[in-house]
Amino acid sequence: MIELIGINKYFSYRKNNITALQNIDLKIDSGELVAITGPSGSGKSTLLNIIGGILKPSSGTYLYDGDPIGDTETQMAQFRNTYVSFILQNMALIPNRTVFYNIALPLQYQRIEKSSIKQMVLEISESLGIADKLDLYPHLLSGGECQRVAVARAVVSNPKMILADEPTSSLDGENKYEVVQRLQKLNERGITVLIATHDEIVIQNCNRNVVLQQGKIIKDDEV
Repeated sequence: MIELIGINKYFSYRKNNITALQNIDLKIDSGELVAITGPSGSGKSTLLNIIGGILKPSSGTYLYDGDPIGDTETQMAQFRNTYVSFILQNMALIPNRTVFYNIALPLQYQRIEKSSIKQMVLEISESLGIADKLDLYPHLLSGGECQRVAVARAVVSNPKMILADEPTSSLDGENKYEVVQRLQKLNERGITVLIATHDEIVIQNCNRNVVLQQGKIIKDDEV
């Protein structure tokens, strides 16, 4: 499904090139639940952003189901909108918009009909226990409820893969376990889930652990 071949990523900073990823070769099959780990600055988020079509690699090849995802902004946006959903560390909810709007956002990007959007948002919010929060704004929710909104937004469009960047870092134990369970259930539906994390609880509940250090994969094992 996902195949990275010789991927490198460089950033320019004050006329210097900073190497974020070096010669990454990685295959991830459809339906895997993968932890991407390593110390801060090891390249975890950069790797997720390349897999998700947010960043373009400096060199190398990225194949999805055997086809290159394309390197123009239009091609990358089409890839993201069709196949990928993100769950971010800070949840990235729009503060001045309702829960309903936040969940519906990816469906609007896909130009789904309004009547269908309403039904799809209602169904996913009921399954996550936040159907009574749809008219509220994010600042009125608890941290756990905000995380469920983020999960709902990620899955409402039935993506092929979910990329989660440190999704439990700001949560307490109970909410942390809830997020892990939600991601496992999504994976059981056949969705490929990749999680950048430092959290041992998350790692132990994944099927595979890809370890980065200084932009290189130093370990790739089943958990």
